Amino acid sequence: MNAEQYRAVIGWFNARPAAKKALRLVSRSAVALVYLLYLGMLAWLAWHRMGQLWPALVVPASAFVVGTLVRKLIDRPRPYTALGFTPLFPKDKTGQSMPSRHCFSAAAIAGTAWYVLPPLGAVLAVLGVLIAISRVVTGVHYISDVLAGLAFGSVFAVLGWNAFVLAASALGFYAIMLL
Repeated sequence: MNAEQYRAVIGWFNARPAAKKALRLVSRSAVALVYLLYLGMLAWLAWHRMGQLWPALVVPASAFVVGTLVRKLIDRPRPYTALGFTPLFPKDKTGQSMPSRHCFSAAAIAGTAWYVLPPLGAVLAVLGVLIAISRVVTGVHYISDVLAGLAFGSVFAVLGWNAFVLAASALGFYAIMLL
């Protein structure tokens, strides 16, 4: 999107307070729901499949750390900074737009959940897409930022989970993961 398109979308929401309030609710709720469902999954794993708890903890946490470092290295300006408009909701960060941390975190959690409970992974993936849309519509990310975030988190989850399984197999602990 260009500056004119961002301004048009933000102007549309600013002219409709109920729509703006609904967008804020959806945006915040989707993020909160991702983390609540993730914590619920971790609790369920601790109770029912202790062997899968460690990769379910380590993979998203590693994605968060690596993704945060990548953001700092790229340090892409936020669209509202680069294009000179005011985002829909106040934000003071000027850089670290690429990749979107909200998106890569949601995607890494969704990808990890997919290995444990595929229906939960699907629900989390839908929430990740909602988060991505809200980040663009509110003017805090470019479309490429959220797509990069979703791709990064998803690929990290697949590679991370499989690396964990390979390491467990090589060390003779794979059977524990099935418990």
